[in-house]
Amino acid sequence: PLLMNPAKPLGIVSGKWLAVALLGAGVTSLCSLSFIPAQLLLKSDALAAMFRFGWGEVAGFALILLPLCAALGALLMAVAIRTKTFKEAQASATLVMTVVSLAPMVSIMNPGGDAPWYFWIPGLGQNQLMMLVLKGEPITLLQWGPAVLTAAVLTSACLVYVARHMREAVSR
Repeated sequence: PLLMNPAKPLGIVSGKWLAVALLGAGVTSLCSLSFIPAQLLLKSDALAAMFRFGWGEVAGFALILLPLCAALGALLMAVAIRTKTFKEAQASATLVMTVVSLAPMVSIMNPGGDAPWYFWIPGLGQNQLMMLVLKGEPITLLQWGPAVLTAAVLTSACLVYVARHMREAVSR
């Protein structure tokens, strides 16, 4: 029924993507905000002194993670539209999320230092930026820009791909 509407496929895809991206943004915001009251549970003064997470860090995390939420929502839609069953889509989504979740392991396995190309990899770039926020170091445009640019290109490419695939499904 959705494909029989007079709306353009890109409009339908954009609406679905916006719903997914907003849900991801909500979860990301809740996760970042949860660190504020969690600090109250630290009983050790030494741990409390080492872990300072305030509103500045919440805002920094939001600026870093919101573009990734948008990109992952679009990527999951693009992966899911190629599958034939719900189980296939679920398995593919799990694989995508596992790869993105494990991307920060690259920096752990390479103790030689942070390479500039890290900021171009979704998941790894955001991890690097969040570490800078936690250390209190300033983030430059050369660090933040690649993560945002990669997320924007990935989002656009995936949404166009899903819309094109839907258009082909309607014409069949």
